[in-house]
Amino acid sequence: MPTARRALARFVAPAATALLATLVAAPAASAMPAGTIVETCDNICIDGVRAATHDGYDRIVFDLGTGTLPQVSITQSASPGYGMPSGETKNLAITGSSYLFAEFSPARAGDYAETNPVVKPFSLPTVKGVQYLYEQHSQPGFGISLNGPISRYNVFTLTSPNRVVIDIYR
Repeated sequence: MPTARRALARFVAPAATALLATLVAAPAASAMPAGTIVETCDNICIDGVRAATHDGYDRIVFDLGTGTLPQVSITQSASPGYGMPSGETKNLAITGSSYLFAEFSPARAGDYAETNPVVKPFSLPTVKGVQYLYEQHSQPGFGISLNGPISRYNVFTLTSPNRVVIDIYR
């Protein structure tokens, strides 16, 4: 009988240890799907953009990765034209009656153009669309096409998770 217990212990103990290790490691291993690549940027990454309407204003949210929040400079324009780093002038793909151009510094677009539409239309009262324009010297630019004139806008940042928010008032 003692020999049978030793033989059983020799097989059961390693199997139990392997099973326990698998159960403990399973949540960590499944936290990230196989083949997922974690994006890294030397500055903060811009991961996506979304928008929604609220009473009296439309809100655009730029979702960011980890890192130091960027400064955002906004330029208002009546024209859809913007200058490329090469000196070429282009127009936003979605026409509006007024426009905002946002530049983030320092930040990186990372794989934004590969994982998001370059031109993202919205059917909101004020916001018609957001377009990724370019990135030069860690300063990605976006164009925002608007319906009608805007009375004012407010830009601010939020954390946990990191975001840049632009509220555009009607």
